[in-house]
Amino acid sequence: MADPERGLPRAQRVLAALAFTLIGVSALDVIALLVLHASGVAATAFDSGGLLVLQLVPLPGLTLGLLAVIALFVVLAVRRSREQGAQRGPH
Repeated sequence: MADPERGLPRAQRVLAALAFTLIGVSALDVIALLVLHASGVAATAFDSGGLLVLQLVPLPGLTLGLLAVIALFVVLAVRRSREQGAQRGPH
């Protein structure tokens, strides 16, 4: 396990970065779509190419980001319960 002075273990840092990145990119994507729709881009332009991909990114991105946040909470809960068990000592 990692030392308390070193901060979060690697798995927790990776999960946090993954969740932040996925949710951040999806949120920026939604904002870009709203701006494009508000600026009057034709609806047919979203049927193919890069704008189609832009429309498809938020749903899996937000879903995977949420799953990464849940996994991060599970990892943190397991780590804390192990630390508390170690502090109590053997019975």
